[in-house]
Amino acid sequence: MRTAAAAAESCNKIDDVWRRLKAEYGEPRIEPTGDPIGQLVSTILSQHTADASSDRAYRQLRARFPTWSDVATAPLDEIAESIHLAGLSNQKATTIQTALRDLDSTDLQALSTLPVADARRRLTSIRGVGDKTASCVLLFALGMPAQPVDTHIERVSKRIGMTSGARTAAGIQDVLEECLPADGQTMYAFHVDLIRHGREICVARSPKCSLCVLSDLCAYYQQSISQMES
Repeated sequence: MRTAAAAAESCNKIDDVWRRLKAEYGEPRIEPTGDPIGQLVSTILSQHTADASSDRAYRQLRARFPTWSDVATAPLDEIAESIHLAGLSNQKATTIQTALRDLDSTDLQALSTLPVADARRRLTSIRGVGDKTASCVLLFALGMPAQPVDTHIERVSKRIGMTSGARTAAGIQDVLEECLPADGQTMYAFHVDLIRHGREICVARSPKCSLCVLSDLCAYYQQSISQMES
């Protein structure tokens, strides 16, 4: 159960982490794509695969089906064939077509007029669309202050101890969105910098703690030091 003290401690730590990440990696500028449906489809394709493979699968899908209406009405096996480079092609083809049919020409640009929680709720009402996918659409396409939580962000957040006790990706998402400034630029820059830190320094196995600019803030590192000294 989250307490006010735990929430305040996490917010203070997140603020410190953000200042150091910004000093270490800079502040990448957000350039919203303005294409929420395209972002939705590309995010579905990116699940459990490399960016290069999902990007190629997306291009092949668009080349074969010029409009999203074409995808919504196409035979599933043809969609799966066009996106096979992304892996799990049958599953992803079903999710993509289901999402497009559920949307039924809905103007997703209108999501930008809603609070983030309401906009995310609208997207996650689509079968097969979860919190992370919805947050990617809101942040990358519309520039809204949503925080997608991938494996890197979840791992680093837990290790540092800036989750306010949350153990799930959705819970960590809520903590980060509550503590970070509610603007798309900051949310985006924090997202990109923390993923970079997770890929280059706070890796899953044998994290490079000696190179980490966050080590004195990190609960995982402090625990490791204590264990070595005992």
